[in-house]
Amino acid sequence: MKSVITLRKLNKDYITRGETVHALKNISFDIGQGEFVSIIGQSGSGKSTLMNIIGCLDYPDSGEYILDGIDITHINERKTAYIRSRVIGFIFQSFNLIPSLSAIENVELPLIYRGISKSVRISAAEKALAQVGLSSRKNHRPTELSGGQQQRTAIARAIAAEPKILLADEPTGSLDKASGNDVLEVIESMNREGVTVVMITHDNDIAARAKRSIKISDGRIIS
Repeated sequence: MKSVITLRKLNKDYITRGETVHALKNISFDIGQGEFVSIIGQSGSGKSTLMNIIGCLDYPDSGEYILDGIDITHINERKTAYIRSRVIGFIFQSFNLIPSLSAIENVELPLIYRGISKSVRISAAEKALAQVGLSSRKNHRPTELSGGQQQRTAIARAIAAEPKILLADEPTGSLDKASGNDVLEVIESMNREGVTVVMITHDNDIAARAKRSIKISDGRIIS
């Protein structure tokens, strides 16, 4: 199985109130193409820091990160942003939808940043919304959607960009059990279609939906 994410001896420190916090300590693992992996840990374990580095939103202080064959630790921010926009799709606990835009406009937004023509991005956005069962709600704004529908809109935004890797940060954390299950089923469907999924969670039951789990505590991998 080809590795799309390779981490080798990653370390990350933060300075907080004059004290050094060792957020990540000697992190090493591989995630293969098409895998569904959960990263599980409690608050303060380092999983969000790890998520930010995998998502190219932050850099390690030392170590190596190879994303889809590219050494992220040795390229500039402009190239990192370019790779991030074309390889990775994000789903956040807080949805991160723009309130003033409709569902379809929110889904289109990353495609606008990539310079994709209007006709192509509308077609891609409509297809993605259909995949998550929201065609009938495409012209509704986030405040007119339930929490589950907002999260499915966020998933459609990721789908429309056709990412190789989907990073889901506590994707069901703001949802009731039924809505959360619906969201996980959509994520599982994406994985069956070949998308590599990395899901951050603190919930053992949700982590068990993945095919493999990586447990982190106090900045270290424990299993």
